[in-house]
Amino acid sequence: MVKRDSYGLPSEGGTETLGQVRFAKQTVWLITIALGLQVAALAQESTNSSPGKPTAKKIGDNLYRIGAVTVDAKLRAVVFPAKVNQLVGLIEYAIVTETGKVHESFLSTRVKPSDIHAGLVLLGAKMPAKIFTEIAWQVDEKWKRKPITECVGQYPLEAASELDDKVTEQSFDLKSKGWTWTGSRSRNGKLTADVSGSILSLQPDMDALALIEPMVDTSRHGSHVWPKRAPKLNSSVQVFLRLEFPKEKKADVPPKENERP
Repeated sequence: MVKRDSYGLPSEGGTETLGQVRFAKQTVWLITIALGLQVAALAQESTNSSPGKPTAKKIGDNLYRIGAVTVDAKLRAVVFPAKVNQLVGLIEYAIVTETGKVHESFLSTRVKPSDIHAGLVLLGAKMPAKIFTEIAWQVDEKWKRKPITECVGQYPLEAASELDDKVTEQSFDLKSKGWTWTGSRSRNGKLTADVSGSILSLQPDMDALALIEPMVDTSRHGSHVWPKRAPKLNSSVQVFLRLEFPKEKKADVPPKENERP
């Protein structure tokens, strides 16, 4: 029997359960659907920049589209495209738009924050809500999936303040695993996240859609990407925002020492 990890994807240990197989198949199917819709939606946005409130279009059973965002009511997930924007240096955001603070963000996207916000509202989320984030990308034509928090590490500010590469022997894993969706603020009838471009923030930012929970102590520690755990620079990824955390078959195992950059 194929061995899979706690997210229902192939791994080196453990045997799959029926629920995990179904979840994996649904995930791959959702990614396939989302990719086709996102290409068309982003192409349309490039030729039509007229402002307007996000509108949801039903495209199948439990499936909706809002701009380039795909909403799966069954999986309770919001899915949208992004790319790996930064692997080296200090980061203060996990995701921003391409017009946001791309000089300090792991991922960037062309998707409007207001469309992501509308997708979570469509799923019935009420602020503040706990959300879990994952990315999926292809490696040798197979989909790999991982929580965004596993790609992010922290370091003591004094250990790498003068270094471009913030990964040091004193770096450690991000203790926070989830995010608090605050929904950003509205100013003059417009979501401020659409202006700032802030989506998932690793620092206090009232304009971001979601904040890391618990919040990183930015007075003592900075954040960086673990390059060996993340997709390659400029790789295309699919971002999953979920209201329910995938059920794990066994407890998390700390990364092996040789997995560290």
